[in-house]
Amino acid sequence: MRRYVERTLIYLMMALISAPFLSMYIGFFLRAFGEGSLLGIVPQRWGFSNFQFLWKPIAWGLGRTTMWAALGNTVLFAVTSGVVVTVICMLAGYALSRIEFPGRNFYLTLQLMLHAVPGQILLIAIFFLLLYVGLLHRLPGVALARASLEIPLGIWIAKGFFDGIPWDVERSAMVDGCTRFQVWYMIFLPLVRPGIAAVFIWGFLFAWHDFIYVYTLLPGTIKVMSTLIQSLLATEVIDYGYLAALSLIYALPPLVLFVFLQRALLKVPVFGGKGLG
Repeated sequence: MRRYVERTLIYLMMALISAPFLSMYIGFFLRAFGEGSLLGIVPQRWGFSNFQFLWKPIAWGLGRTTMWAALGNTVLFAVTSGVVVTVICMLAGYALSRIEFPGRNFYLTLQLMLHAVPGQILLIAIFFLLLYVGLLHRLPGVALARASLEIPLGIWIAKGFFDGIPWDVERSAMVDGCTRFQVWYMIFLPLVRPGIAAVFIWGFLFAWHDFIYVYTLLPGTIKVMSTLIQSLLATEVIDYGYLAALSLIYALPPLVLFVFLQRALLKVPVFGGKGLG
């Protein structure tokens, strides 16, 4: 009986803590699919009029911008960042895991120090750097800058996966005549597929929901989903149902990606240790 009461109290406490967040999500969905509202919350009727941006341009002072153009820019921005982070982290993680060289421990420590620096502090320096190399106001250039912020911790994640592979696998491959690159590409990468997925998700998600960098470094004519939603919030009349529907579309891709690749995230090592799964 006592155990039952304790479990009931625990679940009740968890329900009370999660209730405010759950109510926000419920209200979000109600506004997205509701037409009109009673007391500002309860929809008067259900429908899909808030999703008209799927087949009509967004003409609220945005030059008839389409949601599909903004979504395409966001996908390009996030995928570019994810690919860059994955390639660099997989190469650096293998080198730091398997190759002894002077300054190796210092380099690993430096990566953690770099990750501790907030990206907003580097914004001015990155602005001038992109300006000097001719990549300012260009989507691939800003994606490279955004990817650089996630590389330090991504290297640690990749190194943890490579640390989990026995040395005998590498020695056997090199005895058979494989070079370092062949060992990395042909032997190790197939063994660390969950690591590849985890590092890609890491780079993709942080670029997907980025606002500060795309708002500052991209011109107003190049819209991504985050800046598009911000532009609609700056209008004189705000249609919150329309914004909720647009935000729902914005949130779907990372949710779908997480559902299919969540097992990879559960296997992420903690500083070279075993994964969570």
